[in-house]
Amino acid sequence: MTTAHPADELKKYHAKYWNDLITHKFVLEMAADSLPIEKFAFYLRQDHVFLKEFCAFLLIARQKSTDQKLKIWFDRLYHSTVDSEMQMQKELLISLGGISNIDNNSNTTMASATLNYISFLRQVSLSAENLEGIVSAMAPCPWSYLEIAQKLCKGEIKNDVYFKWIQFYSSNESQQQVKELKSILSGLYDKAEDITKRTMEQYFGAACKYEYDFWEAAYNMK
Repeated sequence: MTTAHPADELKKYHAKYWNDLITHKFVLEMAADSLPIEKFAFYLRQDHVFLKEFCAFLLIARQKSTDQKLKIWFDRLYHSTVDSEMQMQKELLISLGGISNIDNNSNTTMASATLNYISFLRQVSLSAENLEGIVSAMAPCPWSYLEIAQKLCKGEIKNDVYFKWIQFYSSNESQQQVKELKSILSGLYDKAEDITKRTMEQYFGAACKYEYDFWEAAYNMK
C-alpha cells in the first residue's frame, strides 16, 4: 500500500477551495477557447504585479532559511520567476497590444483581489517565525497553475496566446519545480509539531482562497 504524500493530504484538507480554483470559469473558458482576450490581458497585468511581490516573498524566505539546500532552491525559484515566467508574461502582453512598459506598476490599477493576496503574503513573511508557514502560503500558486495547465493540455487550444501560456506552465521545468515544492512541503509538514501543522493548513487554505479570488477578479475584470 502506498503511503499518501503529506503535501497531497494538505491539498485534500482544502479540497473544496482547490477544486473551485482548478475549475473556475476563467479556466473552463480558456479550455473552450471562448475566454475573451481582454480578460486574459487583464489577468496578465495583475499577475505581473503579483509576481513582483511573490519574488520579494521568495527573497525573504531565502533569508529566513538556515538550510543551504533550501536557500539554493529559493534562489532558483526566484530567478526562474524573474527570468522566465515574468518574461513570458511580457512577451504575451506585447503580442496582445504592443505593451512595452508593463514593469511600471503605475500603469496598472491593482484589483482588490491582487492587493488582498499581496497583503496576505506580506503578513506571512513578517509574522511567520519559520519556513513551514512561508512554504505553505506560497505552495498553492505554482502547484495549482501546473494542474490547471495540465488540465488544459488535454483539449485543443486554438488561441496562440493561451497555448503559449499553457505550454509554459505545463512544461517539464514547471513539473520539476512543483515536484520539489511538494517534497519540501511534505518534509516540513512531517517534522512539524501539531500546532505548526494547523498553521500550515490555515495558510495553505487561505492561499487557495486568494488564488480563487484572483481568477474571479480576472474574469470580472475588476
